[in-house]
Amino acid sequence: MLIGLASVKGSPGVTSAALALTAVWPRPAVLLEADPAGGDLAYRCRAAHGGPVYASKGLLTLAAAVRGGVPGHAALFEQSQMLACGVNLVQGVSSAAQARGLGTLWATIAEACRVSEVDVIADLGRLERTSAGMPLAEAADFLLTVASTSLESVMHLAESLNELTASLRNRAAVRVGPVLVGPDAHAAGDCADLDEMLSRAGLQVQPTQRMPYDPQALERLEQGEKATGRLGRTLLLRAARAVAGSMVELEAVGA
Repeated sequence: MLIGLASVKGSPGVTSAALALTAVWPRPAVLLEADPAGGDLAYRCRAAHGGPVYASKGLLTLAAAVRGGVPGHAALFEQSQMLACGVNLVQGVSSAAQARGLGTLWATIAEACRVSEVDVIADLGRLERTSAGMPLAEAADFLLTVASTSLESVMHLAESLNELTASLRNRAAVRVGPVLVGPDAHAAGDCADLDEMLSRAGLQVQPTQRMPYDPQALERLEQGEKATGRLGRTLLLRAARAVAGSMVELEAVGA
């Protein structure tokens, strides 16, 4: 299964949401940093060996491995490396210039995700119809658009969803849904309000899911604490587990 996470204008938090989601994913998974603007988890997270993430593996070496052929089932996992928190990471490009240099290989990388022996959670960064990462969005089983609860972010989210759903060539096969990052106390009401607004706008998307703003839990995860025990009981990881469970369940029933 391929899950893409994308942000909209004025909505930070997609990388953090992708990290939390991968940390609690119920099956073997790889986190793919596919933000054409560049990845940053290599700077934010420690590797399992205790030092920084090695530069010798990542999206560029994945692109080289799948260039000119049919991607193998193990291609993604072979280019990943374990973070201290237990997440397998394929680190992203370091600049937009590197992303542009991949050219048509973005489509091949998307195919590698589709045939991967493990589930893939892809951080697509800010996604627009002209983004280099659109082949990944079009190949995804689920496309989650991450926004904050501010009025500006929600309005941009509605506009982006309208544009993205119209741009997806295989939109009937991609289940698109929003994720709101904000205070947990208001989460249920905020999600219900957004669902109503999107319904009135005629957008047929999955129900809105929540992801609490929890910087303390995120920092612990980035510093290498496993998403079990006390960290696993935090609002952030409990919500991420609910999001993961809903997608696995939908996949199982073919909804």
